[in-house]
Amino acid sequence: MDLKKSYLQLLMCIVLCIFSAVAIIYIKHQSRELFIELEALNAERDKLNIQWSELKTEENVWATPMRIEREAINKLNLQRPPIKKIKVYEKR
Repeated sequence: MDLKKSYLQLLMCIVLCIFSAVAIIYIKHQSRELFIELEALNAERDKLNIQWSELKTEENVWATPMRIEREAINKLNLQRPPIKKIKVYEKR
């Protein structure tokens, strides 16, 4: 009877060890996949940050007052009003 009990305990230990080993392998695999995904997302974030800074630089170039005035004169045929017609209102 004790021999059967010992064999049963040994078999349970072996099964638990095998189950534990498979679980560790599965978790390690998941961890590696998530790390690869994280690295890809970090690379995409860096790429988007670079693109954003390039767009902000371009926006700053397009929005300079001198450029806007030049475009208004050249493309829209707008003229600067005479100084006598310019009125400045102050907030009270």
